[in-house]
Amino acid sequence: MNAHRNPRFAGIPRPRLQRGLALIGVVGLLLVFLIFAGAMMDQLALEMNSVRTSAASNLALQAADAGVHAMVGEIQSDLAANLPVPGPASPLSYAYPEPGSSPQAISYTATLDATWPAGGLNYYLITATGFYSNGVESASRRVRAIVRSQPLGGYASFSNYEVNQFGHPVWYTSQQQFNGPVYSGGPMNIAYATPGPSGSPRPIFLDNVQTANNPNWFPGAPSGGSWADVVAGGAANFAVDPVPLGLPQPNQNVYVASEAWEGDGQGGIATPAPGVYIDGATSGGKDAATTSAGTVNTGIYIDVGTTSTRTGTATITSTVSGNTETMVISGPWSGGPYKVVINYTNFAGTGDCSGTTTVIHGSNSHTFMGTPCGAPGPGVTNTGNGAVFVAGNINFGNGSQPDTTLEGDFSFVTPDYAGWADSITINGNLRYDAASAAYDKIGLWANDVLLNTLQSNVEVDAGIIAGYPGETWRDGHFANVRCNSVGCGTLNQGTLTIRGSLVENARGAVGVLIGSSQFGFARVINFDSRFATSPPPFDPTTGALSIVAWQDLGS
Repeated sequence: MNAHRNPRFAGIPRPRLQRGLALIGVVGLLLVFLIFAGAMMDQLALEMNSVRTSAASNLALQAADAGVHAMVGEIQSDLAANLPVPGPASPLSYAYPEPGSSPQAISYTATLDATWPAGGLNYYLITATGFYSNGVESASRRVRAIVRSQPLGGYASFSNYEVNQFGHPVWYTSQQQFNGPVYSGGPMNIAYATPGPSGSPRPIFLDNVQTANNPNWFPGAPSGGSWADVVAGGAANFAVDPVPLGLPQPNQNVYVASEAWEGDGQGGIATPAPGVYIDGATSGGKDAATTSAGTVNTGIYIDVGTTSTRTGTATITSTVSGNTETMVISGPWSGGPYKVVINYTNFAGTGDCSGTTTVIHGSNSHTFMGTPCGAPGPGVTNTGNGAVFVAGNINFGNGSQPDTTLEGDFSFVTPDYAGWADSITINGNLRYDAASAAYDKIGLWANDVLLNTLQSNVEVDAGIIAGYPGETWRDGHFANVRCNSVGCGTLNQGTLTIRGSLVENARGAVGVLIGSSQFGFARVINFDSRFATSPPPFDPTTGALSIVAWQDLGS
């Protein structure tokens, strides 16, 4: 008999086979999980190592950046002390001290690789390397930065004292606005709640403000929304910094004199006979009308028969016709005035200072190749172009020709340091030529810059500097000669517009508002933003430096 299976058990697997398959499946899953876990542990280890490496690299980068700032501070200190700046062979190095037995080490090395002048400013190339190590990880990072000196002409308004030449406090009100940076030695007097021209208050300052003292506020210290009536952008744009900025040192003034006389800034100025000189040193002391020099390598040096008190005065009138500027310079010398005729190739169209210069004095005449216009360029060491130095006082304009029109790139400078304090007087408008105004830049630098005119709505196109370090508030100002301790005459002369910048030791009075009546001028400063990066020639600097470019060079 054949045996038959029970059909009820035909589809049920045997227990031994079931257990074997389950074991294989579990082992397989365990292998997969182990592979994934191993990969995750490897990735986690990589991530942790990457984090440690990134942290080490960032610490090295921070050290390198600190090296750049340390070199900037060293350059500023050396310039302030009139010392040479560090050369490439004199790097700065510093290692941060670590507490106790910490294995961590952080340090930097910084070098000043190059220095060059451009547009009247100095530029510095700095490279710094930062290092980090903790005994396990180590990293290094290199950075490079370009640093630029800050010209005084880069301020719309700069003053050491907030009083005028009579000791009276000067107030900032909503009636005026400053459209460029402002610096004050303070304490500033700021009446920010006063009515503006349209009635309601408005921001007095449209750019950054820096002051060395806490201001006197009216009606009280601003807070919240009231900062909008003080400075555009709010409180963040108003800084109280106890580290003061300074007026130019005497050596900077003498440097301009040397550039005008010999063109190399070495200070070897002779005492010539009264007259007007171009290439004075190389021509053996002959004046510009009788020299045999062929090319302009200096500025213009004017001697007015000076004595130990520097009381002589040169009167300068200037007119422009097309690309020809004619300066007539009168002074206490025989033979009448000097006529300096500058024939530009195309300054009005391109700002190009090339051309010829002819100087006429009496029956003598001499023509130079080139013009005394412009600022020294990169790598140029023997060009004093743009320096017009008068060893005495300067009058712009006279009774018959009070207005002055200038074309070119010049700084008119008089001695301004202890014992030698001469002035510049402006007898009317001092304007750029309309056709070349986009390229014209004029600097005026004296102990006092004075306005002496009965005209109304006068314009002065220039960057003005008045004063030297250490003066009291009685000197170093831009002022109206008609102002005294109680007023500014009986004439309302409208608006005095300065197209440029104003740097002064004390804030000279040009007008006064008594009740609703104005006497003298209301002053408006229309800041020339070009002066922040390309000021008039030989415009002195504040001693501060700013980083204008920064590059991470990696490991």
